Amino acid sequence: MSLFRYHEMSFTMAKQQPDQKQSDNVVHVAVAVIRGDDGRILVAKRPDDKHLGGLWEFPGGKVELDEDLKEALNRELVEELDITVSQFQPLIAIQHQYPEKTVLLDTWLVSGVNGTPKGNEGQAVQWVEPDDLTGLDFPPANEPIVNAVLLPRQYMVTGLFSSAAELIEKVSRQLENGLRLIQFRAPWLQEKPYLHLARELHHLCQPFNAKLLLKGNPELLQETWCDGIHLRSDQLSIPVSEWKKYRREGQWLAASCHNEEQLKAAEKAGMDFVTLSPVRPTKSHPGRLSMGQEKATELTRCSTVPVYWLGGLGRSDEALAIDCGAQGVAGIGAFWSIN
Repeated sequence: MSLFRYHEMSFTMAKQQPDQKQSDNVVHVAVAVIRGDDGRILVAKRPDDKHLGGLWEFPGGKVELDEDLKEALNRELVEELDITVSQFQPLIAIQHQYPEKTVLLDTWLVSGVNGTPKGNEGQAVQWVEPDDLTGLDFPPANEPIVNAVLLPRQYMVTGLFSSAAELIEKVSRQLENGLRLIQFRAPWLQEKPYLHLARELHHLCQPFNAKLLLKGNPELLQETWCDGIHLRSDQLSIPVSEWKKYRREGQWLAASCHNEEQLKAAEKAGMDFVTLSPVRPTKSHPGRLSMGQEKATELTRCSTVPVYWLGGLGRSDEALAIDCGAQGVAGIGAFWSIN
């Protein structure tokens, strides 16, 4: 069995419950997020006479029974855009229920475009910067896909530091190493010194176009410099209306999850992404029982938002996490202690 086929079989079972087979009325759709050599993403507008006509979409189409997903994607891309692609990486799988049908959007980040895209069905096509995707009208099921495109593969959580200088130095080093998503975690600090340091870190992140997520309550979203908040799992009980009341466009909402119940609560609360932990034993929580790779994969497949694996993972585990359906890896030790 080819490595691609192995990954495909693992990834395309996404959204099924462990004891539930995919229903015959679920339409399996292969979706291609096509990245050009310049980093832009190709989108197409659905023909007006089709389901959800007039909305933008990521190209793709229905996978036939027993059809290889790679072949299905290229078949659809030839039919729709007169192109093929040669490089594939799992991105996210979303099962979404419309009033008239349920679709499983098996989404892959692809590149290596052969040919010049054109709308074979008369549809408009265009290349857009990733950040401009949020300004387009997509079908409801595509929102998690857009988030997955915008989110990086690595998510750093800050660790212990003895001084502001040490904090600044370590964050600066990781920004220079390419980190673009950071959670500022310092539960031992009072609110005033925490926010003072957070402002300094935000200023540090801006030249790198990196996002800094804070720990705290909904009111923090009012801060004009706040890129978003990462919730504790117990904060998922806060009414959704509280987050919506303060949240501005462009701010991220994330949450820590440890089981299926919390994952469902995060989806209901409108989180953009979550961390799932602990996948493996960790130094920071030595007594906590880890879930292991198999359980983490199962829970990730049940999520309808991007999932970062957290707990005992290093940078070298990024590919493994992605192949199991995760957005990537998050951690303290994986980034904080590295020079």
